[in-house]
Amino acid sequence: MKRYALGGLLALSLLVLTGCRTDMWVQQKVKAQANSEFYALTDPVKGFDGKIYGDGSRPMPENTIARGKLQDPNDPFITGKDSQGNLLTKLPPQVKLTREFLNKGQEKYNIFCAQCHGRAGDGKGMIALRGQWPRPVPSLVREQLLTQPIGYFFSSGKYGFGIMYGYGSRMTDEELWAVAAYVRVLQLSQNANLKDLAPEDIEKLAQAEQAKRERQPRNLAQEN
Repeated sequence: MKRYALGGLLALSLLVLTGCRTDMWVQQKVKAQANSEFYALTDPVKGFDGKIYGDGSRPMPENTIARGKLQDPNDPFITGKDSQGNLLTKLPPQVKLTREFLNKGQEKYNIFCAQCHGRAGDGKGMIALRGQWPRPVPSLVREQLLTQPIGYFFSSGKYGFGIMYGYGSRMTDEELWAVAAYVRVLQLSQNANLKDLAPEDIEKLAQAEQAKRERQPRNLAQEN
């Protein structure tokens, strides 16, 4: 009986191993815009190996017009950098700083960023608190990042930074700029100075603090 069981297990193992083939992803194939010997162009390129290579995609017909939204790949709105390659220090001209724009940034930040960086940007999101991150999650409101240009946060969000993957495929460029602007809001809120506030805002803070103090004895009495 044991002999039959062992034979069956061996046969099953061989069957499983036959499915572990890599042909699907290592087979020859033509990649878009890559060199291809099959699709040699009118002016073919001779490779170092002596073979003739051409474009893997068929050449566009003359006077072809882009379909949809044509964008300059060097546009600062897309790259977060100016023509000299420096990170932008202010929002690009296509973006208008409005309350609705910041609200959109807050919405997207809370969806994609707060889980790690925290709602306040202090790096104390739920994933960080549960220890599910291989290293401490950086705070976005720490002093070292206060002087970083806004293009830094756009670029990091779009292309990723360190072990954080990019969100360019999950958010539009406008949404990424909105998140970058909202990070500035968090930095200001966590490092604000009372003298920078308007008198009415200072009064609101005083009223909120007073209300908090008035609630504390009442809560203690209820617990007792």
